[in-house]
Amino acid sequence: MTDDMVRELAAALDAAYRERARLQDELDTTTAAYQRRTRQAHQWRDLARGLSDDLRQARADRDRAISTSQQLRVGLVAARERLGVGREEAGR
Repeated sequence: MTDDMVRELAAALDAAYRERARLQDELDTTTAAYQRRTRQAHQWRDLARGLSDDLRQARADRDRAISTSQQLRVGLVAARERLGVGREEAGR
């Protein structure tokens, strides 16, 4: 091999190492971005689950409140009817 050939091969090898280093940096950057987005997606998923649980609890609370309100209304109607019957009997 001549000195020129050795220099050309050394220059090509240096260029390949630089390209490899550039690609490695790009891979590291992409990997870090992927990991950040994955963590963020997990946080969003956890938040969504929490909100879903909160919504489920709110619906159960609302249903209990509606049921209680209906029971109170029935009791009020019954009390009014008893009161009305009591007034009618008192009026006789």
